[in-house]
Amino acid sequence: MRNNRFETTDASTYQLLLDKAREMRQNPTEAESILWSYLSDNKLGVHFRRQHPVYGYIPDFVSLKNQIIIEIDGGYHLEGEQPEKDAERTRYLNQAGFVVLRFTNEEVLCDIDSVLEDITDLITTPQKSALPSCTGGVGGGFRIGMGYDVHRLVEGRELWMGGIKLEHELGLLGHSDADVLIHAICDAILGAANMRDIGYHFPDTSAETDGMDSKIILKKTIELIATKGYQLVNIDATICAERPKMNPHIPEMQQCMANVIGCDVDAISIKATTTEKLGFTGRMEGISAYAVALIEK
Repeated sequence: MRNNRFETTDASTYQLLLDKAREMRQNPTEAESILWSYLSDNKLGVHFRRQHPVYGYIPDFVSLKNQIIIEIDGGYHLEGEQPEKDAERTRYLNQAGFVVLRFTNEEVLCDIDSVLEDITDLITTPQKSALPSCTGGVGGGFRIGMGYDVHRLVEGRELWMGGIKLEHELGLLGHSDADVLIHAICDAILGAANMRDIGYHFPDTSAETDGMDSKIILKKTIELIATKGYQLVNIDATICAERPKMNPHIPEMQQCMANVIGCDVDAISIKATTTEKLGFTGRMEGISAYAVALIEK
């Protein structure tokens, strides 16, 4: 029975969702296969995903950008308490900003033209846009988060910054690759979604995160906020370091992270500064980074 609701969105639960979604994609029903042949590859002008986790649910098809969910219901959806559960699920997803279309197996198998017409009508009909909201909760529109991170400079370590390796005699000490810029950005993104911090999702006590490439952490962070229906709008970050000089490498950092996130490079602002020889940064004992992230439903 497809009643895959998970109440939390921490890293371990999200992995459970992903594993279940992969299993579902490998065993589609006949109706799902037929409809996917029309929805895949942007055939209707909208990018749909199959069985992608959203708010602890795994809908049959979802467009995150257009906030459209399509469900195909088998016969069990008419039995017992299932209609009530389906209605509750639809209400919850509606509150999160998604429009939910439900079709039966028979409608897809016997009248695909009408199904496609309903989907096309929804795609081409302007929807009410969500206004910026400070109410939080499921229906919140735009959210802002702030992140900060610092790592010590030591010998014998590579220096990774913004997803790229910099040539320098010292590197940053940490459990992962210690990319202080990406870590600050991830904390800002998670904070905006009220999903704790990277230490909670990627603990430094775990063998799985030992030496981890921070680009993986960034990618998983974007996937984590997607489970609550959020996507990144933009990032503004500042690196604080005396040496090496960061400015020549900023365009490459921007492009690298844009590729990982799947956003336009213009959505990622990175600045670099010194502390005028003051503090641990001025003494070249470490490097710190600050970041602010805007996300939206």
